[in-house]
Amino acid sequence: MNILKNAVIIVIIVFLAIAWILPVYVMFTTSFKTLAEVSTGHYLSFPTRFQFENWKQAFNILKLPLKNSFIVSLCATFITVFIGSWSGYALARFKFKGRNGLFFMIAIVTFLPYQIFLIPLTRLIVSLGLFNTLSGMILSYVILNTPMATLITSLFFRTIPKELQEAAFLDGCGPVIFYFKILIPISVSGLMSAAVLSFVNIWNEFIIALSLSRDPTTRLAIPVVAGLKGSYVAQWNMLMAGAAIVSIPGILVLLFFGKFFIKGLIAGAMKE
Repeated sequence: MNILKNAVIIVIIVFLAIAWILPVYVMFTTSFKTLAEVSTGHYLSFPTRFQFENWKQAFNILKLPLKNSFIVSLCATFITVFIGSWSGYALARFKFKGRNGLFFMIAIVTFLPYQIFLIPLTRLIVSLGLFNTLSGMILSYVILNTPMATLITSLFFRTIPKELQEAAFLDGCGPVIFYFKILIPISVSGLMSAAVLSFVNIWNEFIIALSLSRDPTTRLAIPVVAGLKGSYVAQWNMLMAGAAIVSIPGILVLLFFGKFFIKGLIAGAMKE
């Protein structure tokens, strides 16, 4: 019975793995094909000759948007995790009236579709004079991702023994010093979980990046990739080359920090 159960699980896992890998395979192989090869409709076939010119042209178009995306994603991620960790620290370690209700509201906001905030968020950015600027997009992504960072760090901080904070306080260590010198060093996994999720969300986001920028000099990479297809002839090879280029940073982040990401999420889940 166990053998049959394991066999079913393995079949499901293999099926899901193929379903996930297949679009990635098509993206990379199509990015190296000529337009004539793509038009034959044999999407699963390997390129007969590698067309590196697609990558070169796509990268030349994406150079400035990629730079903007790195600036916005890194700055917004750092600020989000910093603010979120302070909020998480307060929710996890200090008792005050309405703490559970506030935590519940943050949890709800985290899972709401962010598109419902698009109009008020755009009006706020315009009223602050930050439309068409990288600062405006950084502020928008910080507002949208801070609840998630608060939720993750709060759950992780609850796994740390209270006795550690009580002992630190008895030795004259205040909340600020405890946060920087004790809590942050032992919470790297939780902070990395929040940072990885925030970075990937911001890097791959499309609607905010499209709505808050009309100037080509402030455009982020994802909206520019959507325009690589062309207006008159569908250049799927160029589009796939651009998609492959912008997907590389997210893949590298998960490869290098995936261990911390999973460890941080599991720690919070186990405590709860």
